Amino acid sequence: MIGAGEGRQMDIEEGRLGPLHLYAISSGPAPIPRDEVPPVVYRLFEQLRERLADIDIEISGRAIAWYERVIGEFGEHSQRVWVGYVADDDEVGGEMSPIVLDGAEHVAIGMHHGPMATIRQSWNELFDWVHEHGGHSAGYMREVHLKAWPYPEDEWVTKLELPFDEDDDDPIGE
Repeated sequence: MIGAGEGRQMDIEEGRLGPLHLYAISSGPAPIPRDEVPPVVYRLFEQLRERLADIDIEISGRAIAWYERVIGEFGEHSQRVWVGYVADDDEVGGEMSPIVLDGAEHVAIGMHHGPMATIRQSWNELFDWVHEHGGHSAGYMREVHLKAWPYPEDEWVTKLELPFDEDDDDPIGE
């Protein structure tokens, strides 16, 4: 574990991620402004749960949200939102096939406790940590919802995973 460090609210550790098979849907081609992301995530998870129930697929895996950074119509920084549930290996095929979310060799990992309204601060800490250690983000930012619905938001626990690349002249951890 790397530790919280000066001015940090959460412990940050470095790890690796393997690829995941997920039943997933996205917000579509239109970019979503950052301040509008939380309600979109909630709505997409609800739609995905309904779609999976309609085709008799039982949700047994973790809930994961991830984000593609895109530039909006007027040059603003926005995101395309994806949500999914980890698929059991024996569920591949049928009416809805899982997609593969690629793994990553280097990932900054932290735990966010509490409502989604305050998650930006936790993401900023991860981005700052990567930058301070000479890296840059690379890949999809992921949120693994460890404790979420139907619990009160102040009890939620979300694992944040930020893939990054190391700069050759200043590797993280050295």
